[in-house]
Parts: sequence; structure tokens; C-alpha cells
Amino acid sequence: MRKFDTKIQYLKYKVLREVARQAWNDTLYDNILDIPKIIVPGKIPTMRCCVYKERAIVAERVKLAMGGNKENPNVIEVIDVACDECPVGGFEVTNACRGCLAHRCEDVCRFDALSFYTDHVAHIDKSKCKECGACAKVCPYTAIVSRKRPCQNACKIKAISMNENKAAIINNDKCISCGACVYQCPFGAIMDKSFMLNAIDLLKKSSEGHNYKLYAVVAPSISSQFTYAKLGQVITGIKLLGFHTVVEAALGADMVALAESKELAEKGFLTSS
Repeated sequence: MRKFDTKIQYLKYKVLREVARQAWNDTLYDNILDIPKIIVPGKIPTMRCCVYKERAIVAERVKLAMGGNKENPNVIEVIDVACDECPVGGFEVTNACRGCLAHRCEDVCRFDALSFYTDHVAHIDKSKCKECGACAKVCPYTAIVSRKRPCQNACKIKAISMNENKAAIINNDKCISCGACVYQCPFGAIMDKSFMLNAIDLLKKSSEGHNYKLYAVVAPSISSQFTYAKLGQVITGIKLLGFHTVVEAALGADMVALAESKELAEKGFLTSS
């Protein structure tokens, strides 16, 4: 049964699993440089042009699995070395252009970015084009289309743009860390940071007899997210990881409701959300 939507998710899983295994065995910092070779063995590439680039990208994924750039407050980061295969995009003239005589596209362009050469087909000067889309709106053949990168299409608040190296960059002032770009990037060049090393540290200290118990808080949707295992098996697996027990996130709402009901009985009137 298929457990991952894409090979990118499977790669992410393998990196997280290896980092977690090394961290649990207290060998992470000794073997951190060997992890890319463990994930990408041999000399035959399976994803990129060569195993060296594959390992370079895995090395960046390892950093993100360990918490990523501490100076970047955003939970979403771009792996520059992995972001190099998508076309820059923007408005382009397709082969549907008939070289009509009306030239409405040329007339409507306020930046002189569109012209007709000797082949009588429209051409867009990227250095002048402002991506306003006016030409696309008036073309009777819909021959002018906007080709945006998948990450840009996924970002509904327009927080993603391209830098001088044509790699994606995220405007942290706009980004709401929804993760849409992470899922839509076909090359896995955008990834969310992991904070599992913090959880592993807490689990290890808990198992060593420190005076606290670690609870795993899960959302109700967990019951439908593991199609290859029953809910009881998932809960048992989480406990075997070292958590004391598993509780549903709604328990917090129940606790608040109980406390507020007592307050309401005491005061007789209560304004609450």
C-alpha cells in the first residue's frame, strides 16, 4: 500500500528517520557528514544530474531536520541548491498566436514590451514587461498565457518571488507559514523545519527518570490520516516512542469548558468565546 503522496515526501521521511535515529543514539554530530551517503548510496543518480548534487540537497535537508537556520524566524525555508529546474515564468506568447492584423496586444501594452518581428508573431521583451496581463486579456486567440512557478501559484498571499539566481525567496513579512508551497514544489526545494531534536531530547530525559511525564497531543484528524494502520496501532506506536500517553487536542477545550462552567455557576453571568 502506498504510504506517501510523492517521492519527495518519501525522501523527507528517510532524512527525518535517519536524523532521528542518529540523535537517539547520540551519534548525530559524529555521523552528520555521512547521512547524505546513507540516503544516496552508490554512484548512480536517481533524482538529479549526479549523486553529488543529490547529496548536497540531502545535506541541506539534514540541516532543516535539525531545526534549520536559527536566524530565520520562518518555519518554511528554501533549499537554494534544489531550486533550479523551474522556468522563470511570466507572460509568454504561445504557438496559438496567428499574427493577426489588429495587434490589440501591442496597442494595449503601456511599456512597449510587445512587438511584431518579420515573422508576424508577437514577442514579449522580458526586460520591459511589467506582468500586468493587459495583452493576455485582449488577445482574441488567448495566445498569451501566464506561466508561474508552482510555488508562486500555490502562494495565495504572493509571498514568493525570485532572486537574481532565479531561486525562490520567501518574504517573511507576508508569509503565514501555511505550507502550500512546500507541498506544491515539484522538486522539494521548499521545506518546513523540524523540531524533533527537541522532542527526542525531552523523550530521552523522560526515560532517564527526570521528574516529568511527556504527553503526545494529537488532533482528531489523526484517526483518518493513517490508512495503513488502525488508530489503536498508531496510539501504541506513539507510546512505544517513549511518550507517557496520548491525548486528543480537544481535551484542552474540554478543560476550559469545565472551568468556565464552574465560573458561570459561581458568578451567574459570563461573557466567553
